[in-house]
Amino acid sequence: MRQSALAAASDELNAFVGAEQLLLALAKQYDVRAGGKGCQRRLEDSLRGFALFGNLVRVAADGTVLCAAVQPPSNVDVTKFTWWSQALVRREFFVSGPFRSEALRKNVFAGVLPLTDAGGEFDGTLNVAIDVQWLTSVHERQLRLPRGSVVALLDKAGAIVASNASKIAPIVFAGGAALPKGNGGMISSTGPDGEPWSLSIAPVLRHEYYVGFAMPDSELTRLSYMSVAVDLLLPVLMILLASLAIWLATNRLVIQWTDTLGRMAVAYGKGHYAIRPQALNKAPREFQVLGATLEDMAAAVQARDRSLKEALAQKELLVKEVHHRVKNTLQIVMSLLNLQSNQLRDPDARGAIDQARARINSLALTYRAIYEVDLNGAVDLKPLLSEAIEQVQKHSDQAHANLTVSVDLARCKVSGDTAVPLMLFVNEAMTSAYSHRSPQRNAVGHISVSLQPAADGRMNLVIADDRNGLDQPNADTATGDRLMQALAQQLSGEMTIRNGDAGGTVVGLNFAANAEPPIP
Repeated sequence: MRQSALAAASDELNAFVGAEQLLLALAKQYDVRAGGKGCQRRLEDSLRGFALFGNLVRVAADGTVLCAAVQPPSNVDVTKFTWWSQALVRREFFVSGPFRSEALRKNVFAGVLPLTDAGGEFDGTLNVAIDVQWLTSVHERQLRLPRGSVVALLDKAGAIVASNASKIAPIVFAGGAALPKGNGGMISSTGPDGEPWSLSIAPVLRHEYYVGFAMPDSELTRLSYMSVAVDLLLPVLMILLASLAIWLATNRLVIQWTDTLGRMAVAYGKGHYAIRPQALNKAPREFQVLGATLEDMAAAVQARDRSLKEALAQKELLVKEVHHRVKNTLQIVMSLLNLQSNQLRDPDARGAIDQARARINSLALTYRAIYEVDLNGAVDLKPLLSEAIEQVQKHSDQAHANLTVSVDLARCKVSGDTAVPLMLFVNEAMTSAYSHRSPQRNAVGHISVSLQPAADGRMNLVIADDRNGLDQPNADTATGDRLMQALAQQLSGEMTIRNGDAGGTVVGLNFAANAEPPIP
């Protein structure tokens, strides 16, 4: 409340202090002190620009008006005013009034500065007229005051000189009863309807005037709650605003650029090296340098990838050429063996040549299949095994023309390293089924070939016939059987040779399909 009273008194205090400073400055002017020819002009010039001051007057020691900015009527006797008797006994600036000015035709305060001569004797006064209406309008314009508050200017007797609420102020301030307690503390009062009010009194200009500030208790309580809420919420709001400012600054200076760099890194990681850090043109220099470094690294990786791809393509071309030449060489060898076989008359020698030719044919088929796929591709076993079986049938002699073959092959892809020994294994097993296991000529029989998936990504190859079965307990000592055992070990597989349940021989091989799972 006291702070509100002092804030309300600031305009009055400024007006009174300004009046005193103006009179002190004029008192130092010789023409004003002397009341001579240039006095009126000086006073008129000094009054310009001051809306609150209505007149400046120089009064001699005998009460005669020596000069004035606005000349008063000639019949005005200044010695009859209250302020004159005070000026005779006082030596400092004071304010008196209000009273009606005949020269200005309005109510004014008289700001009075008593003057003394060189000997210290009373030498008249310098007066300034302070407009009461201006002070009242100031109170009415006090938009910064709380709602419902009342401000009043009181004299030493407690009379209300000016107020922003002329009807309520006399009731609230109760004829100046609160002046003796004007120490700035809270004073209780009542309003027009008997409602409780609180007020505070602040002195202005050497306790000659007072400014009172009053509010209804209900409004004061509301303001107190609002003040407490503001005191509690304002720090929180400031923290939130500071956090928001920090976040915005961080996002603008750091986060958005790190996100851009992150997106660039992800794009480069996926092989999109054509992306350039154009979005970093407005970023801080450190991020621009980092973006340029990433771009250089991406360009280096792109160049290395291009070089590796070119080297790999050249390697694939060379390997395929090797496979092609191996296939051609094997075909030449087969042709030579055919020529040699046609010249032989010994059946055993001719059979050995034919068996070697069949093995070389299996290799040629395998290398042809490898040549037809990519270097890192896989060979489909189903068509490859089917063609190998047909080749064995085609090159078997007419003595076994009554043998039928059934094929049940699941589709499976394997690498070239697996396909080569597997083709040789099938060739040996089929040759054994035609020759070693079926010595009778023109005998009727059946050979079945099956390739089916087993557990754990492995495959089961079974070649069975219904002919004579194992004729010796140690059949694995035969050349073909030993070769199949070696091929099974090369495939990291397990080979079995046994008699069939209904007769005949069953050759089995369990091996790992190391390229891809079986194709449905």
